[in-house]
Amino acid sequence: MKLLNLLIVICISFLLTSPLSAKEQSVNRVPPPCCAPWPPIEPCVYNVDPEVKIQQFFNTQEVLDPIYIGGERYALKKENFTPIFTTVTHTCPDSDPLQVRYYTGYELSLPVYNDYGQKIFFDIAGKTDRQMSLNVSCGSFSASDAGDKFYISESAITSGSCTTIVMKFNFNRTPSLPRYLDLNLTISEEL
Repeated sequence: MKLLNLLIVICISFLLTSPLSAKEQSVNRVPPPCCAPWPPIEPCVYNVDPEVKIQQFFNTQEVLDPIYIGGERYALKKENFTPIFTTVTHTCPDSDPLQVRYYTGYELSLPVYNDYGQKIFFDIAGKTDRQMSLNVSCGSFSASDAGDKFYISESAITSGSCTTIVMKFNFNRTPSLPRYLDLNLTISEEL
């Protein structure tokens, strides 16, 4: 009998508090503004990623000598490349827009001397700690590779158009740069 009375009390208290809780929730609920869905479909929160400071890279970028065809092997590192940025604008109602810069790649352009129309060999090898795509072009020559290790070994006759080599790395938008990027470059001619 005591057990039956206890169960009845629990059931009655449950029935009395459940509608009260639902009623309290509807009373404490903020009414939606005109024509806006409630609750909001997606909360509007600014991105809190660190902002990219462009000026810090122009002070640390190393200046390289031009590349001579048939010359030495060039060892390039992250500091030799210029970071590429994209700017994203975040907007929230009743707030000023927030612009955040993200890294999307690296780029390097170097002058190339001694292309007289001969057959040229491009040997590029390197590695990094992030998945990227590498695009290399010099005059009419172009090649690409992707991954965290790069290897390009191709020959071309550019008919004297290889005067500037451009190397461009692309990766997914991120607030941080790769920890390292090492690349070896040789442009040689047939002996």
